[in-house]
Amino acid sequence: MSSGMSSGKIPRIIKTDGPHAEEVLNVLRKELGVDGTAKAVAKAKRILELSVDPTQGKPSQPSDGLLYGLIQSGKTSILTLAAGMAVDNFFDCILVLTSDNNPLYEQTTERIRAALGGLRVLGKNEWKDTARFAKQMKAKPFAIACSKNGNMLSSLLEAFKKAKSKSLSVLIVDDEADQASLNTYTSKQSSEVSTVNRVITELRAYFPINTYLQVTATPQALFLQRPDHRYRPSFTVLTEPGDGYVGGESFFSEDTKLRRIVDLAETAQLTASNQPTSRGNLPTGLKRAICTYFVAAAARLIQGSTENYAFLLHVSMGTKDHEYTRQLIDDFKQDAFDALKKKKGSTYTALIKELHAAYDDLKATEPSLPAFAAILGKIEFYLNGATTKLINAMSSDEVKLDSKFNLFVGGNKLGRGVTIRNLLVSYYGRNPKRPKADTVLQHARMYGYRKKDLGVTRLYLPQRLADHFTAIHRMERSLRDLVQTVPDGAFEGLYISGAWDATRKNVTDPDSLGSYSAGGSINPRYPERTVKSLENTKWLDAKLQGLKEGAPYSTITVAETVEILKHTPPDPTVLTQLWDMRAIDAALKILKGMKTPQGKPIYGDKVYLVVKRGLNQKAHRSETQGIITGGKGGDESLAPKDAPTLFMYKMNQAGPELPVWWPQLRFPDGAYLLSFSFDW
Repeated sequence: MSSGMSSGKIPRIIKTDGPHAEEVLNVLRKELGVDGTAKAVAKAKRILELSVDPTQGKPSQPSDGLLYGLIQSGKTSILTLAAGMAVDNFFDCILVLTSDNNPLYEQTTERIRAALGGLRVLGKNEWKDTARFAKQMKAKPFAIACSKNGNMLSSLLEAFKKAKSKSLSVLIVDDEADQASLNTYTSKQSSEVSTVNRVITELRAYFPINTYLQVTATPQALFLQRPDHRYRPSFTVLTEPGDGYVGGESFFSEDTKLRRIVDLAETAQLTASNQPTSRGNLPTGLKRAICTYFVAAAARLIQGSTENYAFLLHVSMGTKDHEYTRQLIDDFKQDAFDALKKKKGSTYTALIKELHAAYDDLKATEPSLPAFAAILGKIEFYLNGATTKLINAMSSDEVKLDSKFNLFVGGNKLGRGVTIRNLLVSYYGRNPKRPKADTVLQHARMYGYRKKDLGVTRLYLPQRLADHFTAIHRMERSLRDLVQTVPDGAFEGLYISGAWDATRKNVTDPDSLGSYSAGGSINPRYPERTVKSLENTKWLDAKLQGLKEGAPYSTITVAETVEILKHTPPDPTVLTQLWDMRAIDAALKILKGMKTPQGKPIYGDKVYLVVKRGLNQKAHRSETQGIITGGKGGDESLAPKDAPTLFMYKMNQAGPELPVWWPQLRFPDGAYLLSFSFDW
């Protein structure tokens, strides 16, 4: 099992105020403010401290790290600042690998060029002329933005080779690293390697002096790679959002005022194949969401904003469904525009009622809303110019706000990385049979720097999907809390709530994965019972002296539990899989950090301790066989199940086998799974 530790180097002095870093900071100060900029500087500096030193030649070991951010929290800002600092600290080349999704690629490339004004930034078509490319690389430093497309990456690698550029020191930044960079044939356990993964690996191997920095807000797939895998980060730098950031707490806490529940059946009404004709009516919840958006955007415009505003609908992967839904929205807009012009009729009456209900709803969180009559006039004025855009694999529309009212309809292209500015209202209805935690979290386009508009922000979705997001938000918070507690994010394990897949199965090795389940027990197959174990037995005898047999149980801390377990080594001649102290330590810390949606500890820093002596167990056991004297009327009932329980059993001497303590650890009840990648 990988230690996950960083390189262990003493941090070198990093120049943070060089000209390229200052160029980036000039942009960031406007975007992030003083507090957000200071946090970005600290994180970028830490990345450089943990990266290779390009002045010292080839490093003794690879430098592979992770920048772990929140959805739409400014990862790109830290990415570009780290790139600027890298150049100021003698890196020759910044190679940014980004999505093959054209809107996201263009968005990322534009941001890099805007921030790194003092660098030549080459786009994905600028190495076709390899001779010209070789000449351009002589003017160091420089940056390259390449999409994660197999042909594009291969052509870039070939251009590097023809230019004989092996001596370059390179910071390779892999944006959305969990998406396309991993080997999608991993689960087959064959020698086959997916093209993008193969070429990225070859790029990393080509440059002896490089740091490979993965960037994502959903690192589940990375953390579940096999121990010592080159795509499992050896250090993690956790980003912190600025003051204006809005995330899961705003939408998925129990007392949220921004979430509105719609009928789950509405999603079927937005599927083209389920409809008898190409024209239909908007479902009730979607109509309410769009009316709320019109009121919210109109209010902001009346209050003096010169911005354009967005609405997002994300309910399906099917492009036919997107086209059908766009037609429904366009029909509704036209009907609404006609009704507002006529100012009479049943359609007008129903529309005014719907808009007024939306107005009353928003006023509960934004008391300073302008008068309803003024908002109605503004909606009428701008409605005819409202645009409805398809953002999917079949469309050429861009995620640009070129009207006052902008309604976006889409699928996967809106599911990762793309930032939608001034997004006020979202309607989400993607309802997979077996949701994957990282995929669903990437759909949270409502997150971002939106605090100034929070009062007029709403999220519409079915209760089932709200429950999904709530569970995932808890998982994310648990994972980030764990990363914060260990040096440079060197930890093991993931917390998964309920019946979830952490990530897609094709990028993980099923033979390396293991888990601890709620209410389950683990134990060594057999304890070490030799002269070597005598000191541990004596230590435990003293530690547990005075504790009564069985009930009543004692209560100890997680740290005390780990200390006790470190004195219970398993028999080294017997295969050990789940009983791994690094994984157990991480699991207990995860449980300790788990909180309710209100922020209260679920299990807290406590472990029940049950002690028994005088047992004569000699047979080997499976690691999940359960408490030694469990079952009806057994030791299972000696401690509550609302926190972890450590059962410590003292075995009598049996011939040459010395007395020994045999631990059994039971996990508390709940709806969770603790998942790990083991080296067995």
